[in-house]
Amino acid sequence: MEITLERESFLTVLSRCQGVVDRRHSMAVLTNVVLETDSDSVIVLASDLEIGLRQSCPARVKKPGVVAVSARKLFEIVREAPEGSDLKLKVLKNSWVEVAYGRSDFKLMGIDPSDHPGVTDLPENGSDRTVLSFKVNDLLDMIQKTIFAVSTDDTRSNLAGVYIESAASGDLLRMVATDGHRLAMIEKKNTSGKIPTGVILPRKGLQETARILTDMDPEADVKLSITGNEAFLEAGCVIMSMRLVEGNFPDYNQVVPKKVPHLMVAERDSLLQTVRRVSLLASERARGIKFSVQEDSLEVSANNPDLGEASEDVKVKYGGDEIEIGFNSRYLLDVLNVLPNNEKVEISLKDQLSPGVVRGVDKGYCYVVMPMRI
Repeated sequence: MEITLERESFLTVLSRCQGVVDRRHSMAVLTNVVLETDSDSVIVLASDLEIGLRQSCPARVKKPGVVAVSARKLFEIVREAPEGSDLKLKVLKNSWVEVAYGRSDFKLMGIDPSDHPGVTDLPENGSDRTVLSFKVNDLLDMIQKTIFAVSTDDTRSNLAGVYIESAASGDLLRMVATDGHRLAMIEKKNTSGKIPTGVILPRKGLQETARILTDMDPEADVKLSITGNEAFLEAGCVIMSMRLVEGNFPDYNQVVPKKVPHLMVAERDSLLQTVRRVSLLASERARGIKFSVQEDSLEVSANNPDLGEASEDVKVKYGGDEIEIGFNSRYLLDVLNVLPNNEKVEISLKDQLSPGVVRGVDKGYCYVVMPMRI
């Protein structure tokens, strides 16, 4: 193999691989990426057996070939190249790879590419699969507003991802995530396909999806295909596969309150800043803060016997009964951070033992957070 590539485009491709490749994987071969030439490009493959990434990068191919080389070291070498430079890659004897630019010359020890498991191919159109089409900004919004609520508890594997299903009406697509203490749910119109049975998309796969989408035109079209026990993202020159999470997602409909009697409306920015400041003196373990709500007034407070106490008043719109209720401040900060700037936020409350429901201007999104004793 002997090819020439532009530094910027190759760096983008390699940077995406870093989140997929596991540097501590028990299979050393999976710390490598596979480079394979096409007529006018190089195909870059990365995998950790759960997620597979296939990307193409424009290249001038002088001599075709294929090789596998350390994903991390190749990325670091390319990252240090001067902006706007061309890189020359050449495969030497015994799978060694030479990378040269300017006055710099590197030789990396590669491996036999046949030892790499590769990545799963995208199923053909005739296969049994559901294809969902999105605008980049819509899919990214759905991921960002749910993924933070995914459970990190290894013993609850069925909560280790975001549940996606078609709503009963058929023209709505719903994503739900929960860790047992809070739940995030978002719905958007999508008539491109209907998922026969809901599936659970893994957290890591969605994290990498979000990274890919962040670099794209918000109005570009992408596809998410679901077939068997895998899902595939098609985004420009990128195809990513992810193995679905096994298990049954809990009946989340029982968690979302049907009616909550008291509604508090606040400015998102001021509430976010207040919760952030007061939480500085919350317990580092429980992160608990207290909401004391009365007519058009909210006091947010924290009391830590080892550190001290903090309180701050926030102007709100509220006309219900006086309520004192405790919340985990991190759970509130997570949702406030994904709501739009300079907008109103609604928090529905019932009593100190019932969950609160947070909504923004997007009425297709809701966030349920369980109270805690303060």
